[in-house]
Amino acid sequence: MHTSLARRYLPNKLLLTWLGILLLYLSGAFYISYFWLNPPPDVFRLPQGQLIISPAKYPEQLHGLPQKTVNLPDWDSADQFQQTSLWYLIPFKINHPTPQKLAVYLPRPSQNAEVFLNQQWLGNGGSMQSPISRNRNHNLIFNIDGSLVASQHNVLAIHLVGQLPSHTYLGQVYVGPEHLLRNHAQQSKHLHIDLISVITLCLLFTSIFISILWLFRQSDTYYLWYAAFSLLWTLHDYNHFLKNLPLSLNLWETLSPLSFGLSMLCVVLFVHRYSSHYSASIERMMVAYIVILILPFLYQDLNWIMLYGYMIWSPGIALLGVYALHFVYDCYQRTQQERMVPIFIGGGAIMIFGIHDLLLALQIIPKYSPYMIHFAALFIIAVITTTLINRFVNSMNVVEYYNQQLQREVRRKTDDMEQSYQQVQALTQKYTVAEERQRIMRDIHDGIGGQLVAILAGLDSGELDRDKLKTDIKSALQDLRMVIDSLDYEAEDLPTLLGMLRMRLSGQLSHAKLKLHWQVEELPRIPHFGPAKVLNTMRIIQEAITNTIKHSQANNLTISTALTQDNNEVHYACIRVKDDGCGFLPAKLQGRGLLNMQKRAEMIGAKLYFVATPKEGFTVELKLPVSKQPDA
Repeated sequence: MHTSLARRYLPNKLLLTWLGILLLYLSGAFYISYFWLNPPPDVFRLPQGQLIISPAKYPEQLHGLPQKTVNLPDWDSADQFQQTSLWYLIPFKINHPTPQKLAVYLPRPSQNAEVFLNQQWLGNGGSMQSPISRNRNHNLIFNIDGSLVASQHNVLAIHLVGQLPSHTYLGQVYVGPEHLLRNHAQQSKHLHIDLISVITLCLLFTSIFISILWLFRQSDTYYLWYAAFSLLWTLHDYNHFLKNLPLSLNLWETLSPLSFGLSMLCVVLFVHRYSSHYSASIERMMVAYIVILILPFLYQDLNWIMLYGYMIWSPGIALLGVYALHFVYDCYQRTQQERMVPIFIGGGAIMIFGIHDLLLALQIIPKYSPYMIHFAALFIIAVITTTLINRFVNSMNVVEYYNQQLQREVRRKTDDMEQSYQQVQALTQKYTVAEERQRIMRDIHDGIGGQLVAILAGLDSGELDRDKLKTDIKSALQDLRMVIDSLDYEAEDLPTLLGMLRMRLSGQLSHAKLKLHWQVEELPRIPHFGPAKVLNTMRIIQEAITNTIKHSQANNLTISTALTQDNNEVHYACIRVKDDGCGFLPAKLQGRGLLNMQKRAEMIGAKLYFVATPKEGFTVELKLPVSKQPDA
């Protein structure tokens, strides 16, 4: 039992590795924020000045007003006097050769400042009236023409304005060579403005990219919640570098903490779905918890918004972060899913940097400390986004693998089915052939056998003459050959079938002195045109030719084929037997012979037509349906 508890609560090698990565990242972030940028030389810093509390707009209006000596930087006077408009009169001398260009440099103005030198206006950081420009992370630098500087006595007047006394202060003030101070200002801008701007853009692009991934895998909703988290954090980070607000101050100061708090709720929803182990009732409680915390923001008083946002809302949101961390770690310990480790470390980074910024907002740590929550965003982008992309790629690889497996299985099953189908077809063909053989044997027995029995009976009775005997035997042989031809596989080819019939009847046609006109063209093969249909077709054509020989008194016989189509777009292979005889048949033949031909046509699903034209001839037309028109 002790071993299992130790295995559960002691971190493993993977977790220790990620903790080491987080420690290195924290060390680098704190070093860059606090120690990477060295301040300008102390010789250029102005250490002391006179404080005047006044809403005046120009230095000339300050004569006779009470003054208080303060050391610079001055972090507490505005809060102490509960004022947001302060003037600082700072005397200084130039004890070194004056360069052509000097500059006044304010690396830490709380919100906005306007600068005068010897009552000459040098510039300001934007709007000095509501809405006041925000320069919390923006340094201010103003050029001084060397001709404006007196050799012994100079007075620098700085008018400082803010929105809240607790957030109004004046940091260090430097007067020195313009190129040196501007170089420091540029490096400070890169660190406190450009870096945050780049991270914010990365958050925005990450949100868009992960949203696209979600569109491809909508079943994995954690992509959607992570995209929402990144988008909300993007809105929050704008607060660190946005100088002129697009909204009223009250609304902006409400949206900034709200966006961060809602982003933390999205984090909880994200880790719930990423782990696949969560309670819907807990999520409903958290949503209700956030809604209750939001309600006090409806009272739009600036002092209340700032107090509530920092003293109640932010600690309340921190509890969500603590829950998310505990949930991820507990899930990892229970399931040992290594994919939860980067999520846990990313959450730890948010908590550490978030606590730092909360302590700064509550002024527990010095006011001049930099905000650092954007470093957590950078870590989250690098760790969790990489994890999600890797998971997405792995999911797509799995899908691709199973698709390939499925395709191989489908091909295998298709081959098996094709083989089975061929076997069934072979068995069906064998069965059909066997069945047809039995039928033909019966046909031979009843037909040819009957003819032979009649001939034998005639011979026994002595009533059959030689010519009639010869004719009956030839007829029996002709019928036998026709039955044999019907068993030929190639008989499905109609021109071949007619060619065999022509060969069988050539002697009979020659004896009858009929001139044969052969106009047989290529026709499509007729599927499932078995021996029975072949035999009936041959007997219909044979009967038509025999009738012509015996009864038509014709000189010419034409056998032709064609492909026709009816109004329903059904295609037919048409066989015509046409003579130029008398154009009618004896009544006896019309009753029985044509009726037999019609019955045979019905047996094979064909259509049979007779066209008799007196003194012009007689035509027999047989139409066999085909499945489609042959290719050109």
